[in-house]
Amino acid sequence: MNSEELYNEIFKDFEIVQRKATYLTDGLRREAIKSKAKHVNRIFDYKSKQLNKWFIVADYIVGHPAFILVVHYLDEYGFNGIRIDAGNQSLTHVTPHFLERYNERFLKQPNLSKLELLKRFIKNNPVYVIQSVFDTETKKYKISGRVNEGIVLGIKEVLRGKGKEINQYKTFISSDMIFENQADALNYLGEQYDKYWNELPNITRRCA
Repeated sequence: MNSEELYNEIFKDFEIVQRKATYLTDGLRREAIKSKAKHVNRIFDYKSKQLNKWFIVADYIVGHPAFILVVHYLDEYGFNGIRIDAGNQSLTHVTPHFLERYNERFLKQPNLSKLELLKRFIKNNPVYVIQSVFDTETKKYKISGRVNEGIVLGIKEVLRGKGKEINQYKTFISSDMIFENQADALNYLGEQYDKYWNELPNITRRCA
């Protein structure tokens, strides 16, 4: 299916999955209160009525529940994940190639399944800073972004009929892989990420 069809399919599920995520996250309250850290984090698998496969990253700091929603699926290219940013209902598409490079260049754990890779990436990189530049040759928006564990590169697709965007993460590079001609732009992104991170209250850093 094309991107617009994919968007429509995902948002058939969105409200019910969001309600489920709220229920599961609120269910961590008692455990969080009893814990020394006053903080609990869990990942729940969920299959929707549309038979789509999701996982929910539920995070509860006492008085401050938060969650991330991710749907995952197989296509002819491999295993894909899509994070739904609930605030503006935009999408972040984690492609099969991205997951391979993330493991190869950062984790270096060949025994992890693609689902385990995706869960780890989403959980450990909840905050990101993205910039996009229009490429006149390809007529596409190229994106580069900074996350906690490195740098993401890809393209941004604008669903004009929806007024929404899909950021497609195509590959992952570690900080030591930056080419000289990329350094200024990516170092600036790093500075913006650090500034954004430092300005965030601790309770919002998990699922920003």
